[in-house]
Amino acid sequence: MRIVILSGSVPTTTFIDALINTMAEEGFEVIVIGKKTGEWNYHKNVEVVIVPESVTQRVLFAARLLLATGFKHFSKIMAASKGLYELLNNLVYYLPIIAAKPDRVHLQWTAFVHKKELLFDLFPEKVLVSLRGAHINYTPITTPEIKESYLKLLPKVYKFHAVSQAIKQEALQYGVSAEKTEVIYSSVSDELLNKNIQYKQNNGVLNIISVGRFFWKKGYGYSLDAMSLLKQQGIVFKYTIIAEGTVPAEIKYQLHQLKLMDDVHIINGLPHAEVLEHIEQHDVLLLPSVEEGIANVVLEAMALGTLVITTNVGGMQEVVVNNENGFVVPVRDIIAISEALKKVSKLSIQERSGITKQAKQTIVTQHNKKDFAKNFARFYRD
Repeated sequence: MRIVILSGSVPTTTFIDALINTMAEEGFEVIVIGKKTGEWNYHKNVEVVIVPESVTQRVLFAARLLLATGFKHFSKIMAASKGLYELLNNLVYYLPIIAAKPDRVHLQWTAFVHKKELLFDLFPEKVLVSLRGAHINYTPITTPEIKESYLKLLPKVYKFHAVSQAIKQEALQYGVSAEKTEVIYSSVSDELLNKNIQYKQNNGVLNIISVGRFFWKKGYGYSLDAMSLLKQQGIVFKYTIIAEGTVPAEIKYQLHQLKLMDDVHIINGLPHAEVLEHIEQHDVLLLPSVEEGIANVVLEAMALGTLVITTNVGGMQEVVVNNENGFVVPVRDIIAISEALKKVSKLSIQERSGITKQAKQTIVTQHNKKDFAKNFARFYRD
């Protein structure tokens, strides 16, 4: 089968890149279409189509594909376009998909259906859509026109992939069919699953880490307030935040106001392999988010043997069971976060070992590559 992956960027997220390579390894022909954002390392069965950004390059790109496709569906694209600018954008969007002659067109982000009515006309019973946290949890609330597109176009989707049961249920209000939706959890690499847990000694300092871009939904303001409570209670800790981008002014001010400048270390982005090294070296990974699907960083931390504290958002409770393989706290509850961290600081080596072993087993059972590949192969073929 030929599968077109519309990811928006190339390379894309860890999960989507894993999907691309896994499907290629399974023998699918995969065509990835998106804007170049860096260097990629894809399987030999993966074809990459980079969408240019400058107007001149886009005109040449469209002209070349028009010739290559024999102007197929050109009249339909013209009819769906208002003005030359929209025509150019639509040609750049639709022509690479037409040229690929796909059996399936997989939109990796739900909001990609917005203003794409023609996609369902050109590729009937071929369009698949992934349901992920942000695009279901808050995008249709904060952007009413996206909600309108969802209600109009999602009923036309052939099949849906949901990253969690929670996201599936949330999506039903926007025209998603439960019968056409399959929950397929993210997978963790075999390398991490096969890695032995390195048990950490309690040296009197609780080493805490959070990973994720600087964005309101990541909840860093709540984690810093929780750190202030820890400090007031005499708990010795070091808190590391790995996040891409400029540190927001409100975070800088909060650090200063709470007198946490010496307790919190911010690292401005790292390659994925180095992020994993940092996670493995810390005692606990804290996910203070106010919105998530299922955070891949939590899965990786559990596979590595680092304790996890997560808020009860999205599908996180489908992975983390409170007091069994990690700790779950109410969203925006800084007291609960600080109490969970204090509890972790007092765990014995045996107690830590028991929790991390259960966490690792959860990932081995529920987030392994073999099941991931089998489930997605079925998802595409059916």
